[in-house]
Amino acid sequence: MTQPEVTENGILAAPDFVPFPRMRAALEVTATWAALAAGALLLLAVGVTAGSVLQGAIFNKPILGDSEIVEMALGIAVALCLPLAEMRGAHVMVDFFTQKLPPRGTAGLDALMRAIAAAVVFVLAWRLAIGGYNNWDRERESMFLEIPYWWGYAGAALGMALWMVCSAFIALESAARVRRAPVNQA
Repeated sequence: MTQPEVTENGILAAPDFVPFPRMRAALEVTATWAALAAGALLLLAVGVTAGSVLQGAIFNKPILGDSEIVEMALGIAVALCLPLAEMRGAHVMVDFFTQKLPPRGTAGLDALMRAIAAAVVFVLAWRLAIGGYNNWDRERESMFLEIPYWWGYAGAALGMALWMVCSAFIALESAARVRRAPVNQA
């Protein structure tokens, strides 16, 4: 049995040990598709902004409701990018206080913090879903294009829900790695 190595940034690396490979693969694919959708929304926002600036410069009349489209697209895009960042371990980690811990302590603390992050993201997803329902129920729309506000809430809630699932999975995966981590730093 190969012991996992601790990389420079304190993350446990065990290329031969992936606790739940099928679940990881499914979440990676889903998170990748969500990030690709986010990229499409960002391209839409860039296109609308550029089109509005050009139309304003040429015809002295920008695209009506351009800011409504850009705001909604960017809000949803941010939420859709976060699951892939979670799956790839791309979020910022501050290891100043854990540098002196043994690998098992670092792995355990990592699992705990990721579980707490999943709980916080659950609250965000829940509140976005409630906000979306409230906006749907009240039939609130944007001023110029009359885009239903709940569309933005629903898109962001879906991104947050996927992020929560990814965070919970990473916490579970980290907890499974705790047992394999060396007790003392060698």
